[in-house]
Amino acid sequence: MFWIVILLCICIDQLSKLAVERSMELGATKPLLPGILDFTYTRNTGAAFSILTGKQAFLIAVTAVVMIAMVVYVLRKGKTIFLPEKIAIALIVGGGTGNLICRIVRGYVVDFINIHILPIFNAADIFVCCGCGLLVLSVLWLEPRYGKKTHESEHGL
Repeated sequence: MFWIVILLCICIDQLSKLAVERSMELGATKPLLPGILDFTYTRNTGAAFSILTGKQAFLIAVTAVVMIAMVVYVLRKGKTIFLPEKIAIALIVGGGTGNLICRIVRGYVVDFINIHILPIFNAADIFVCCGCGLLVLSVLWLEPRYGKKTHESEHGL
């Protein structure tokens, strides 16, 4: 399940970015819900909110190290890791890897989802944010409430 979630995130992210690059001119906007939601093709050479613009080598190195560390964590924890936590990490790794691929191959990240009250973002950003939210929910609420029973039954306790 872990690897499938990662692969799905990467595929959805890369295919959506490819579709935008092939169907839109840089800077072009396609209104979906006028005044609320558009597709606007932009290129981001920074991280979230365009911080660290132009620091591609640094962003590539940090992202690669974090993605590898998260995968190693899941592999080492094995079956003892709580399933929602594993899915959350898979979403983060899938999204992070999607943007990492862009940074390495293109030298920038393709952003296109424009909700007018937010900076423009992409599918990978959605996966990372949802993964972070699920991870917080899992660690602070789900695992303390349901995880002990799950872990006990897995280990015959």
